[in-house]
Amino acid sequence: MNVSLRPEVQKLIDERVNSGKYSSPEEVVEAAIIALDQLEHFGDFDADELDGLLAEGEQSIAEDGTLDGEDAFLKRARRRAERRKSLQ
Repeated sequence: MNVSLRPEVQKLIDERVNSGKYSSPEEVVEAAIIALDQLEHFGDFDADELDGLLAEGEQSIAEDGTLDGEDAFLKRARRRAERRKSLQ
């Protein structure tokens, strides 16, 4: 598949590859498509599902407490890195 990109989009891809975070333009595009897919499906809840998830979260906080912000970001970064590895 060949895709034509506007120069500003190509620049964004190049910046991410040059940062070392991604090893190729294909990897950047793949990550972007996965993120877009997640974004498009975010909020697709059945009736009352969101209320149930919120109640579950509140119960979890009551039972287990909350995470430190730094710890949460580190865990998220590790999960993202593991997900990228599994997609390769």
